[in-house]
Amino acid sequence: MTLMNINHHLNNDPWFADLPTDVQALLAYNAVLKVYQKSQMIHAIGDNDDAALHFVVSGTIRVCNVSTSGNAMTLAHLSSGEWFGEISIIDDNPRTHDAWTINKVTLISIPRKVVIQTAQQYPILYKHLALITCARIRRAFDWIDDATSLSTSARLASMLVGLIGNYGKQMDGDIKIDLRLLQEELGFMLGTTRQTINKIIQSWQKQEFIDMHYGFITIKNQSELKAIMNPE
Repeated sequence: MTLMNINHHLNNDPWFADLPTDVQALLAYNAVLKVYQKSQMIHAIGDNDDAALHFVVSGTIRVCNVSTSGNAMTLAHLSSGEWFGEISIIDDNPRTHDAWTINKVTLISIPRKVVIQTAQQYPILYKHLALITCARIRRAFDWIDDATSLSTSARLASMLVGLIGNYGKQMDGDIKIDLRLLQEELGFMLGTTRQTINKIIQSWQKQEFIDMHYGFITIKNQSELKAIMNPE
């Protein structure tokens, strides 16, 4: 990918396009292209070397931690158009989670040294970096609000409907979520048990709202899931 192509991807991103022109030029000039294959680690818990601000051009990244049972538990998915890595740049502390590719991933990465040097010259960049974190915190607060006000069924329905935008694929009138989501992971992400998730999914399968095979969920009746999300 040439510098022109890197500029094209970055300039089409709302966060980057909102930066001052001089800041855009410095960051884009020093940006590098990184391509990762499926199931490749991008960074591990405790890493502090090679920190960078990353922009996802294509593909999907799984951010995860290790549960007490020793299993990798998904905390979030990052897809095309998302930024990550800003926290380790700002506080210079080690990574707190693993990041793995789910499929082939292309990143535009801006080394930490470049970001810091640019921010020292143009302090407004610190505010823009903070905005990435603020958006993530607001999503976390939304999740907490849902956790305290909605049933587990409503939160699961909301999660599945929310995944359609980035990962939904039309298949014979149904929508397949092109992510492998184990019931234990769904429980971890929603703050409940695998058994509770299993009970809900079995009920929805019987009612033909969804189907689930080997961790892949197919939405068969999106309107019913939306009704569960917003009970009257």
